[in-house]
Amino acid sequence: MELEAPLVAAVILAFIGFRQWLRHQRRVLIHKERLAAIEKGADLPDFPAEPERGRFNVQRILLLSGLVWMAVGIGVLTVGGIVLSDPKVQSLPDAPPPSAYLGGVIPLLVGVAHLIVYAVDRRSDKG
Repeated sequence: MELEAPLVAAVILAFIGFRQWLRHQRRVLIHKERLAAIEKGADLPDFPAEPERGRFNVQRILLLSGLVWMAVGIGVLTVGGIVLSDPKVQSLPDAPPPSAYLGGVIPLLVGVAHLIVYAVDRRSDKG
């Protein structure tokens, strides 16, 4: 059971490597066909387009992740502040410190960073 994670990682890496090798072999074959056409003096065949792949919209991902991180941070700050300010919680023997809710500042700032990158990228695309 301990070897499952490394085995899965090895299979995934092998699959990715095999796909890259196939893509390279396809390009080598196209190159050889074009060289043969040049040697014969024939017209070059059209260069086949790469298969269309789904592309990620980085702007949307940045916006979404920034908003999610900010929501998590605000939620931790709000709920943590409410719960940790309750006298019943503070009277517990293993009560966390009253300022523990400030850990929500970290995801909040990560979200702000995502939104800053989103805004800068969007502004540079327009200009």
